[in-house]
Amino acid sequence: MVKIEDVVIPTKGTAKYFNIIALNFPMNPTSVSFYWQLLSEAQDEDGASIPGTTLMDGNLTMDQTTYDGWGSDDNYVNEWATQELGFTII
Repeated sequence: MVKIEDVVIPTKGTAKYFNIIALNFPMNPTSVSFYWQLLSEAQDEDGASIPGTTLMDGNLTMDQTTYDGWGSDDNYVNEWATQELGFTII
């Protein structure tokens, strides 16, 4: 999960966090599917900022060429997905 620049979602609120989860890892991928979420900000019992409720979500597919560039750095997926969706990591 990463913090993003605020995304205002009309009638729902302001998203401040982005989360993405891989739904499959085929042995010989031609694509990989992901589930993504935009989440609000909440506070824990100490007043620290934490991810809140899901305000928007969806699915995204990474093609094989992009997947081949992934390597071992999972930030690659966050950066790719936020760029595809038009959000900015802060």
